[in-house]
Amino acid sequence: MKTKILVACHLSLVTVFQDLRYGLRMFVKNPGFAIVAVSILALGIGINTAIFSVLNAVLLRSLPVPNPHELRSINWMGRNPEMNHYMGAGMGETSTGMRYAGSFPYPAYRSFRERGAGFAEVFAYFPLYSMTLHTRNESSVTEGMMVSGNFFTGYGRRTLIGRTITPEDDRIGAAPVVVITYRWWEQHFDLDPTALGQTMQINKNPFTIIGVLPKDFVGLIPGDPTEFYVPLSTQPQLTANFPLESTIHWWIQIMARLAPDANESQAQASLEVLFRQILAVSTTKMEQPSIMLEDGSRGPLIQRQSMAQPLWALLAVVGLVLLITCANIASLLLVRGVSRQHEMAIRTAIGAGRWRLIRQSLTESLLLSLTGAAVGLIFAEWSKSALLGFFISYMDNLHIDARTDANVLAFTLGLSVFTAVLSGLLPAFRVSRVNPAAGLKDRAAMVSPRLRLGKLLVSAQVGLSLLLVVGAGLMIRSFANLSSVDPGFNPKNLLLFRLDAGQSGYDDQKSMEFFGNVRQSVAAIPGVQSVALSDLALLSGGMSATSVTLPGNSETPDASYQTNRLFVSDSFFSTLGMNLVLGRDFNPNDSQTESLVAIVNEMFVNSFLPGVNPIGQAVKSGSTEYRIVGVCSDAKYQNLRDKTPATMYLAYQQKSRKAGAMFFEVRSVLPPLSLVPAIRKIVSVIDPTIPITQISTQQQNLERSIVQERLFASLCGFLAVLAMLLSCIGLYGLMAYTVKRRTIEIGIRMALGARPRDVAMPIVREAFWLAFLGVIVCIPVAYGLAHLIRSFLYGIEPYDPATLIGGAALFLVVAILSAWIPARRAARVDPMTAMRCE
Repeated sequence: MKTKILVACHLSLVTVFQDLRYGLRMFVKNPGFAIVAVSILALGIGINTAIFSVLNAVLLRSLPVPNPHELRSINWMGRNPEMNHYMGAGMGETSTGMRYAGSFPYPAYRSFRERGAGFAEVFAYFPLYSMTLHTRNESSVTEGMMVSGNFFTGYGRRTLIGRTITPEDDRIGAAPVVVITYRWWEQHFDLDPTALGQTMQINKNPFTIIGVLPKDFVGLIPGDPTEFYVPLSTQPQLTANFPLESTIHWWIQIMARLAPDANESQAQASLEVLFRQILAVSTTKMEQPSIMLEDGSRGPLIQRQSMAQPLWALLAVVGLVLLITCANIASLLLVRGVSRQHEMAIRTAIGAGRWRLIRQSLTESLLLSLTGAAVGLIFAEWSKSALLGFFISYMDNLHIDARTDANVLAFTLGLSVFTAVLSGLLPAFRVSRVNPAAGLKDRAAMVSPRLRLGKLLVSAQVGLSLLLVVGAGLMIRSFANLSSVDPGFNPKNLLLFRLDAGQSGYDDQKSMEFFGNVRQSVAAIPGVQSVALSDLALLSGGMSATSVTLPGNSETPDASYQTNRLFVSDSFFSTLGMNLVLGRDFNPNDSQTESLVAIVNEMFVNSFLPGVNPIGQAVKSGSTEYRIVGVCSDAKYQNLRDKTPATMYLAYQQKSRKAGAMFFEVRSVLPPLSLVPAIRKIVSVIDPTIPITQISTQQQNLERSIVQERLFASLCGFLAVLAMLLSCIGLYGLMAYTVKRRTIEIGIRMALGARPRDVAMPIVREAFWLAFLGVIVCIPVAYGLAHLIRSFLYGIEPYDPATLIGGAALFLVVAILSAWIPARRAARVDPMTAMRCE
């Protein structure tokens, strides 16, 4: 029995190798078909692989640490949480209305670490953004992370040189130490080992470098922007606005590594008991509090999933392109199968069974698909580089490692097998149904095959492509609408840059002097028209909001309203090109010693003070009261997509704490970026330890605010063109094959007096009806799927008839053009030549 099985396996392998050799010979004999098919498959598989590579890097790849399956991200969950001081990871909400997030008070971390059961390590971290670093007479701003003393032990990574942070370093009174990344070591120390022991300043605080992480080190945060790690005990020096011992400040994120053979349910239950104890002594309240242990093998998924959402949408779109590719290849294989009927009839006549013919056809399809996948991997490398380059050009310090790993190779291999089966199964069954008696007759008997299935596949390609074209049309029109939105100010010839005096140890008075000196010196640069300051740049994505009451409003004196807030200098409105509708601008006399004043926009007046003269009205924010002295025109605040919000502008000179960061807006008659060298020189002369950051133009800020819409419009437009090209190839191939197989018939008709027009028009008409069938069938599908992209659109409804009708009309025109070349070839058939073919 065993011998028979071995013999059967041997024979199967022999026949498989025979099929492979035969398939390769057939492709060598017909290189044109093979090149076209492989190119189509490479495009379809390659673009899917590129999107999946980025998605894999963001969401699916396990962290490069020992035993990542042991890691757990600790999150809380509860109903109706009441928090006054939440500063951490974004919150999510379940379908049942429960809120969840991954940020805790520091005492909760300490309790989990000391008393939690079932864990080998419980470690914590908190990202530090826009930290000012000074090393070797060089200042820069970058991102870091505060970590607990057992972070690297729990995470499972060591340093390349030096040592990691230990619990001894993470105690109040310990000498401040820092571990830097390989990137930072290379950029600022030229890989010099003597960097160990040197001092670097972080926000004017000295830290001793004790270690350098390996080059392949990957952090927890998606995109891994972190360049240095410091102990949590340094929190008072770096982020003093949320004390370590406070139970009402929620900011620290916690992960854990399960102990060997630990019971995860029991470990979770122990943390829930400790969590409720923390809530009992805190002013923060929530109903039904509980703890969630989330798989941490890929880092904190709440943050990664938010980054991956647009990538899932793109993967769905390119999946549609793959279906069009499969339909295209299937139609090509069907046409090729009809031309091989005589060959298949001979093979059947000499004993080949139906399964043998199906296997041969599927083997050839698999060869095509695997070759297309191999070429597609090359195309994917270029595509994902372009995609990441697009992201990185708008997002600083983004480090996404989208390398081709085992996950990507498995995805590509699975995709190629799926494509081979989907595109080759129907042609294989069609080829295997050959009649040997009919097939061995004269070839003229097969002169005009009906090819119903091939025509249906071409119509399916047109329909699927129409879905992409309509979606791309909606996205492009949406992006055009956003691009034409008036931001409410003039973004041209406006340079932005940020200086942070607070992180360099300046007090309020010294900050005022520093910013004033910089402003005066920049204003003296030839070509500069005006300079203004603000604590946030418009359309930068940042926001500051506050609740206000209007005690002077007799109808609703105690009503609370939500408004955006911006601290600005005098001449801010004239520098940005905003109009003052009523009242006056801020002036240098609006100081801390004078009464507090505010300027509000028209939306503020229309929303909160309708029918009332706003000048002189009181606005109360907390216990602080301002007097409205002016009304300005509306301007977009956080991004272009949102409605213009009610906004209150306050005088920077009257800000209670001035020792912080400020943006400079510089209006110039020169190209804005040409001013940067002169501004760098000015700042370095005044204080070389304060780096200039976030240098851009206001126009670039505007473009960044619609980067997702630009990305979707660009990619969807490219994919729609690709889908249309594939449909044209399929339609052209079918019509060209029809003309070739009907050459004798056309010759006879021409000999009997048919005009060229009489021969060409039926071919064009057939192509038109095939395209029309695909359009008609997919119009209802397009309407049904349109609501899925509603959240991506702006200024246009998903059921826009103009886009749908325009896309359908475009496809019908393209179908006619695709059929015109074969039809023209048919109209030029020489009757004598065609008759000699008989």
